[in-house]
Amino acid sequence: MKILRYIATLLIIAHATNGISAQTIADAWVNMPAHIMPLIGKNARLDMIDLYKAGMSAKIPTFTGDTVHLSALGNTYLNLRTSKASTIQLKQIKSGKKLLYVIITTVEGPVPNSHINLYDTNWQAIDTKKHFTPVTVANFINLPNKLRKERTALTHKILIPTIQYSMNDSTNNIIARPSFLQTLDNDTRLEIEQDFHKQLTLQWKAKKWKLAQQPPKQP
Repeated sequence: MKILRYIATLLIIAHATNGISAQTIADAWVNMPAHIMPLIGKNARLDMIDLYKAGMSAKIPTFTGDTVHLSALGNTYLNLRTSKASTIQLKQIKSGKKLLYVIITTVEGPVPNSHINLYDTNWQAIDTKKHFTPVTVANFINLPNKLRKERTALTHKILIPTIQYSMNDSTNNIIARPSFLQTLDNDTRLEIEQDFHKQLTLQWKAKKWKLAQQPPKQP
């Protein structure tokens, strides 16, 4: 493992020296600055990659005494369980000729709620509004726009508008799920959940995510 770590460190230094952007998501994660990933250092991250690739449990204790678990690692995507109630997803995408890094932080307390941040290859924050329009409760409502009163009534029932976002290694799309339905009492949820889409897809269109058209509700 130490030899693999040494080789990986040399490769990272070579990338930095030549000004070449990281080519894999593992490189990006190892190079992620401490103010974005303060829980574990570079050596621990390299150990987790070695463990994962060896088919072993990729769990490492953090500086705070918790445990971080690398649960998925692909060419452009990784998923970390950072605590019992939180996850971090890291996705590398192309925007024109540039690379962007997407970080989706999800806190499960008591239901999943996600937040999205974007960075360039130098880990400088990018204004998410340039590439991403957050989904709202109204987007999930599966009723015709002409039924304004009904749509407004549904919106007013949602007091905690939590939304869970996710990505994967195979596409650059973002999946949004209405976790706010889980905040309702059981009777209310059963009454109205058929009026909401179970999930929405935000399709990556070269430089921006756009909400895919959803099929109309069946009578």
